[in-house]
Amino acid sequence: MKVDINQEDFGTLCICAIRYCQGRRTYMPSLVREIIMPHLSELSDKDIGVMVDDCNYQRRYNLYGDKSIDLPGWLEWEQILFNEQKKRKEK
Repeated sequence: MKVDINQEDFGTLCICAIRYCQGRRTYMPSLVREIIMPHLSELSDKDIGVMVDDCNYQRRYNLYGDKSIDLPGWLEWEQILFNEQKKRKEK
């Protein structure tokens, strides 16, 4: 099934999904990150920046959830976003 959605709405949807998952101690954060990762190139620089800012906030206030279960996945996500920003700046 293909869903037709414009780029701006897609970015907003991804940001909302990530924000919903932050701090949850379920399988949902990893599922949402896995869904979004292959589509990072379709997100705007602004969308990536918002997600990076959200990650920084979550880490600063220890809101990622369980340190042994949730934190490693979020730190990996931060690195993926950082790498995407870096790649875009090098272009």
